[in-house]
Amino acid sequence: MSDLRYDWYPIINEDFIDTHVDLVLEHLVATTSTRGVTKEKALERTEQRKTIAKHLLSALYFSYNSFSSKSKRTVSVPKTIGLYTQSERHPDKVFYSFAYFNSVYNTMLEFGWIKETLGEEGTGYTRIEPINEFKATLKSIGLKWVKQEPRPADSQIILKDRIEKKKAGQHPKAPKKYKKFRLPTPVCDEAKAMAAKLYKYNDFITHHCIALNVSDEQLYEIGKSLAGNTKKDKNEDNYNHLDFSLVQLRRIFSRGSLSKGGRFYGGWWQSLPSIYRGHITIDGCKTDEVDYSNMALRIVYAQKNIDIDKDKDLYDIGLNDWQGNDDPRRPHIKTFVNALMNDDIGNFRLSKAEQSEIGISHDELTQKVLETHKPIADSLVTGVGLDTQFIDSQIAELVMHSMMNEGILVLPIHDSFIVRLGFESLLRATMESAFRTLTNVSISMETDSNRLAKHFGLSKEEFKAEEQRHKNDPRSGIVSLSELDFDSLFKESLMVNYIRDWSGWRQTNL
Repeated sequence: MSDLRYDWYPIINEDFIDTHVDLVLEHLVATTSTRGVTKEKALERTEQRKTIAKHLLSALYFSYNSFSSKSKRTVSVPKTIGLYTQSERHPDKVFYSFAYFNSVYNTMLEFGWIKETLGEEGTGYTRIEPINEFKATLKSIGLKWVKQEPRPADSQIILKDRIEKKKAGQHPKAPKKYKKFRLPTPVCDEAKAMAAKLYKYNDFITHHCIALNVSDEQLYEIGKSLAGNTKKDKNEDNYNHLDFSLVQLRRIFSRGSLSKGGRFYGGWWQSLPSIYRGHITIDGCKTDEVDYSNMALRIVYAQKNIDIDKDKDLYDIGLNDWQGNDDPRRPHIKTFVNALMNDDIGNFRLSKAEQSEIGISHDELTQKVLETHKPIADSLVTGVGLDTQFIDSQIAELVMHSMMNEGILVLPIHDSFIVRLGFESLLRATMESAFRTLTNVSISMETDSNRLAKHFGLSKEEFKAEEQRHKNDPRSGIVSLSELDFDSLFKESLMVNYIRDWSGWRQTNL
């Protein structure tokens, strides 16, 4: 997901954007006939053109200031009239007048602000990037925190379905393949209520600053690491760039049902490799991440009204020399179990390398998992995952809003949450309460602590080993004043300035 469509970006109200918007509008007023156009219609046309210009320019700003291994970062722009609508929101169409878009877009081309790489029908949209004077403006502005406008509520509830792809002469036992597509979101009270709650959360999050406690060099390293980002969850956002504008969330439902899936997607932190998440800051403060233990499996047991010890590790399937939560085979087993629950057509396989690390074959692993969880084995192989995802999305919504009502922002990552340092205890209590409310059972949790700059790039296992060394010898990691490099301690950086921008805005807007 490198070249996002321009209307998927948020709109911002900044002087450098407004200045360029005014130039576009002045040109259009001077070159557009008003014959037969009422005063009210002319005003409406101007306002719509203004919004479109802001959206295009805001998208170019955010794209330009994202971090990626790609030399050029572009924005996707549909240029076909059939991909625009104003009658009602459509999942695959831009909610603007094509005529007004076209006039704004052509003006930007005429001014020499953008370079376009034309798309071809069926292969992708046209892509644009800033050039000349506008690029110079973006370069001079650089990365800064800016207040976003919350996206329209009715655009953030997304409904998907799938259709089987069949080829002529395909063997009856060949693995099934599906093509996913989007459906119009139902106009019903349930969808409206979900949208209203999500709008409230997105409005809340746009008042906060989510950043990283890293140097510029480390920031670019993270950007490069995302280039090969792949996720087995096909609903998951798979960003291959680091774009701090991506903070507003949406809910994605599956199989044409508002009770299948429903998880929250869209935050840049959700695509961040786990080894870097300990460096996330909220409003300049360090954070902790609290993770539900064995969440999906516990939800299935709860659905069957089966009581199970909340401290039992449900990914322990009886392998020899099991080392508990730190066992290197555990992440592969967790991936397999979660995929099994979502793979109702039996296509998923761990890689040969992963199977080798576990020490057993795919069939043996399947058998061990189903034997270990015999009471719920029938559910695990019938696509129960989307049902459990809906419940965990309800739990996440309850946690997010409960904390928000206390004035505390939490960042969801499906079965875990990131919160400012100092609020971990409240978060754990809220997570426990939310899980019990939705399932009537208890659950245990784990905390992944924040990390210092010297811990950059450490795996969870390496970081735990570092923590243990410090517990064994509290003097470890302590340096004397003579060893400190004060120039580096107070060095300006992109993230320091980013947080400073937010702090200045907050002081002005208290």
